[in-house]
Amino acid sequence: MNNFRSDAARFLGIEGVPILLAFTAVTIGFALAVPSFADGDSVRYYLNDEVPIFIITAGLALVIIAGGIDLSVGAVLGLSAGTSLWASMHGFNPLVSILVGVGTGLVFGLINGLVIVKFRLSDFIVTLGTLNVAAGLLVVLTDHVQLVGTRDETFLGIAGSSVGGLTSAMVLAVLVIVALHLVLVKTAIGRRIRASGMGSAPALVAGLDVGRLKIYAYLVSGGLAGFGGVLLAARLNSVQAGMAGGYELIAVAAAVLGGVSLAGGRGGIWQAALGALLLVTLKQGFRLMGVDPLIFSIITGVCILLGVIVDRGARRFALTRRTPQPVQAPAGEVQPAISKGR
Repeated sequence: MNNFRSDAARFLGIEGVPILLAFTAVTIGFALAVPSFADGDSVRYYLNDEVPIFIITAGLALVIIAGGIDLSVGAVLGLSAGTSLWASMHGFNPLVSILVGVGTGLVFGLINGLVIVKFRLSDFIVTLGTLNVAAGLLVVLTDHVQLVGTRDETFLGIAGSSVGGLTSAMVLAVLVIVALHLVLVKTAIGRRIRASGMGSAPALVAGLDVGRLKIYAYLVSGGLAGFGGVLLAARLNSVQAGMAGGYELIAVAAAVLGGVSLAGGRGGIWQAALGALLLVTLKQGFRLMGVDPLIFSIITGVCILLGVIVDRGARRFALTRRTPQPVQAPAGEVQPAISKGR
């Protein structure tokens, strides 16, 4: 029994296992309850709809791992969708339209990083401010009128082309997640970003420039929010004020469900993406079951809380049930005997 518990502890202690088990259980449950849930076309449809969520979740996860938080990603995504579609509607080259959207995100990412680092302000307050700035600029850009109707087929094809049975937007989202995961775990800068999120004191001892690393993380988050906006504009071919409002909360919830610690320094990109996949799967499953959207919001909130509790509980279980390994004495030394009495 003790060996079984130790093996279970090691298994549950692996990053990503709790959220993977939760996603598997939810998927099987919905497939049994609603046969149409597992239909291939239905799956592709709802995953394609949620591509921007996956992209901004990846960028936001990097910021959280670096010890920050970015509440502006949803509003920046909406504004980037507006600027890229506006450029396309006014006859700009498709590449220029893409760069306008991504550049919008990069500007906000740079502003977030510089203001937070140079003025030593709270990440929460700064990104809450830029959230409102981006949302306001989208209102000004649209002038309360929906932007609709670029005729540039190349721009629209960024998100709507077919690649091996998937849309180009879905393929690009997978590439973004894989690339950012590899950067985090396989490169020196990725390891430094993770280390910087563990606390300023250890990072300074290690000789890391915490401020510069945090700026890099915000630049990536802003750039990905811009890229997600481009894909959203290309898919819908329309942008309106308030677009993507609330996306930032879904992204934060997805990252936390995926095991990314809000304290920084722990978590991974693919686990956060899996958290996003769990949330959008819940949304689709409940929609097919005819659950009222208001009720779905409550259910989603409860699931998020339960996911965090289960994740924390699994980690505590893993720590308390691991079998301690005997300490080996260095070669040439004899371990002192433990005396039971004097």
